[in-house]
Order: sequence, then structure tokens, then C-alpha cells
Amino acid sequence: MTIPVQRAADPRANAVTNLREARMALDEGRPGDALEFAEKAVAAFSWLDDAEGVAQSVLAQSVALGKRGLLPGALDTIDRVQQIASANRHVLLQAWCSFSQAVVELRLDSRERSLHSLSRALGLAELTADHELVGSILFEQAKLMRTQYHEHCMVRSDATRCSPDGEPCVRKLRRAEALCAQVRDKWKSLDEPVRMARVNLLLAHVRLDLGEMDRALRSCQRADQLLAGKDRPVLRAELLMARARVNGARGRFNDQVRQLTQAAELAMGCLAREVAVRAHGALSVAHERAGKLDVALRHARSQLEQYRLWELQEGRDLLRMREHDLSARLVEQLAHHRFEPRRENTVVRVQRHEPLRTTSTAEQVNRRIARALGAGLTKRGIEVLRRVAGGASTSAIAEELGLSPKTVQNHLQRIYRTIGVRDRAGAAVWWMDLVEEPSPLD
Repeated sequence: MTIPVQRAADPRANAVTNLREARMALDEGRPGDALEFAEKAVAAFSWLDDAEGVAQSVLAQSVALGKRGLLPGALDTIDRVQQIASANRHVLLQAWCSFSQAVVELRLDSRERSLHSLSRALGLAELTADHELVGSILFEQAKLMRTQYHEHCMVRSDATRCSPDGEPCVRKLRRAEALCAQVRDKWKSLDEPVRMARVNLLLAHVRLDLGEMDRALRSCQRADQLLAGKDRPVLRAELLMARARVNGARGRFNDQVRQLTQAAELAMGCLAREVAVRAHGALSVAHERAGKLDVALRHARSQLEQYRLWELQEGRDLLRMREHDLSARLVEQLAHHRFEPRRENTVVRVQRHEPLRTTSTAEQVNRRIARALGAGLTKRGIEVLRRVAGGASTSAIAEELGLSPKTVQNHLQRIYRTIGVRDRAGAAVWWMDLVEEPSPLD
């Protein structure tokens, strides 16, 4: 019996979608999900012989690694991509490299270095007229401006007093507000409501810092409209926290607590520990101001528990990444590709060191791999699945791929869930049925 295979969408569209989702996951503080999406994008772009797409996906993986704490490996990989981009005079890729470097440097608390990298990225990005990248750089600069405001001025009783560098604190917020307006102008042409919701949320917080409650509420309402019908629980939680700030400033304690509670539940439900930590912290402060010290203490304990879970989650991921040396694998991935000399407005393709074989068996394998990528399997998952279809045991697969048997079992479970089968036999049949017109020798 032939198991029906769901028709995959355009492979390039799938690759681009996975890369976009990886970047969105990074923006929402979900580096684990970003790694998964970026890995699929790397595999798909490799199959499409798109060196630029491979490099972009590798950069997304590197940023995810950096946000998980694997900082030296992430920066080394970004530097390698930077060298390749410079050698090929690929301005857009150089801009993405500088932007990725800036994000990782922020994780290192290298504020000045990050600002320098952002400035360099902006200069390069403006040469390419890439609205997505220019908007992303301006968005990071706006967040940095607001962070500097909190560092220099929030401890003071008068928000208009000057910061140590001589610039009035309120100017930092006005500058952040102006940057948000520029981001909206750049991102409007992308037709991506989720991005516009993000910038409206940041704008709401900036206006709250300025004490402009009505304008902040309008930004929240706009973000709510943009998120209508979108499955984005992290951004929903962020929106609830912004609305809670408005209600708290207006003395509406019950509405503030209700919205913060919903935000904490949403964040915990999607394992967004960082957002959950902030939500419980805000709940603790709100109840303390209301004189409910026992409830405030309970939320302070919940905040500490979520923080410990957050650290534990990051620690597990970090150990896994170090065990498999993912940063070294990314550099190796690029080492197997080279760029052709690039002219402006031309597509750069990967040149393989060996030409593709043209035998019937090779063609069938190639078609299977392409369709497996379209079905959502990762490159490693396909490697495991091919060996399962060949009759290899778990221990044999582990030895051949340099993995532990437990890791192979984990890959198998993910494969079963992705393709909708129950066991190895079903997976093997699924793989063999991926060829549209099997030949008698297949």
C-alpha cells in the first residue's frame, strides 16, 4: 500500500519561510526554536544550490547559538561568513554579518562594540535598499536607546535631568520614538503584520516611559489589531504587559493584575521563560504597592522559579550544542560551498566540488531528499531516515554518524511525529514512496 505524500509547496518558498521564522523566533526570545527553523533553512538552501541563502541561515543559527551562551563559536562563525562576503564583495551579506555580530555582542554586554557594529551594518544596508534589514537595525538601535534611558535616568527622580554623558534622558526616548517611526516606514512595504506589531509594542513602552498614556494606549490598540488571528503567544504576552503598565499608571489595580496574570500564563504555556520572569516580577511589585505582601511574596517565588527553569533550559541547550559542536559544524557547512564572483543584482549559486551524478538511483535519492525537506525534516533527520530505510540498526546509525544511540532515538521520534508514522517500518515505507515515478530497479 502506498502512503499518500502531502504535496510540498515551492522549495524556495519553504526555505525563505523557515529563515523568516528563525529570525522572528530570535526577535521573540526563542533561540531554541530559531535553531530548528534555521537548520531547516540551511538544508533547503543547500539543496537549492543557493549560497547566499545558506550563509543567511548560518548567520541566524550563529545568533541563536550566541543567545544560548555559545559566544566564541557564534562570533567565529559570523567572522567566517564575513570573510566570505568580503571576498565576494557581497554588500548585503556583509551588512547582515555586522548586524548579527551586534546582536551577539549585546549578549556579551559589549554595548559600545554593538553600537559600532550596528552603525556599520546600517551604512552597508542602506547601499542595498533592503528594507527588512534596515528596519531591523533601526529597531535594535531604538531598543538600545531605551535601555540607555533606563540605565542612566530611571534611578533619578527627575527624568529630564542629564545622563552622565551630558545628553538629557528625555532625548534618548525621543530619539527611540523617532527610530520607531523610521522602522515602521521601512517595514510597511514588507506586508508583515507581526513585525509591525513588534514595533508598535516598543513604541508603546517608549511612550509610557515619556508619561504619554493616551498615545501608548493607541500603540497597544494598533498592535492588538495587527496580531488579530495570529498565533503569536509571546507577542500576546508582551502586549498584555504593556496594557498592564497603562492600567497601573492610571491606578487600575485589578485590570493590571488580571492582564499580568494572563501574560504570565501565556508565557509559561509557550515556555517563554524570560517573559514569564518579567511578568511575575511585575505582579510582585504591583501586589507589594497594594499592600498585599503575602501575594507579592508568592509571585516573587514564582519569578525565582521561572528564572531557575530558564537557566536550566539554557544550560541543557548549551550542553547539547557543545556536545555536538554545532558552531564548528556551521563553519564546516560553509567550507563546502564557494561563491562565484558576484555582480550587482545577480543571484549567487553554490558550486559543488563534485558534479551531481546523473544515474537513475542518484536522481531518485535527490528527489526523495527534496521532498523530505519540503515535508519538514531536517538535514540530520534525513540522514537518519535514509539509513533506517536501508535496514541499519540504531547502534549502527549512531556509530556511522558519530552520535549516541539515545540521540538517534530522539531523531527517530521527531521523524515519526513529522511524517505521521508509528515505527521504523512505516518510516522506511514513507521514504521509499517519496519518488513520484519509481523505476523497476528502485
